[in-house]
Amino acid sequence: MEMGQVHSIDVAEYLKVSKPSVSGAMKALREKKLVIKEEDGVLHLTAEGEELAKAVYEKHVFFQQMFMQLGVDEQVAGRDACLVEHAVSDEVFEKLKEKYDHVLTGGKE
Repeated sequence: MEMGQVHSIDVAEYLKVSKPSVSGAMKALREKKLVIKEEDGVLHLTAEGEELAKAVYEKHVFFQQMFMQLGVDEQVAGRDACLVEHAVSDEVFEKLKEKYDHVLTGGKE
């Protein structure tokens, strides 16, 4: 999503899901203090929400690159990375990065 003001409808359209699904998810994220919803409906990540989003995105990029290195189509790799990024524990992810990150970065550390 591009930078700027984001509303629940924008998230729904981007993810191709229903607005009620996004509303429910946003409520859960607000309860966890990860998202703030302004009176005008604009959504903002809290500092904790931004930290979590960055961690999930790091996992996504890692797994998508790994899957593509294995010869998986980019679109399939992206879809499957979305599934794995939420399921893998931080402990397992850190161990995988230690072992394989050099392969994904071409030996540059």
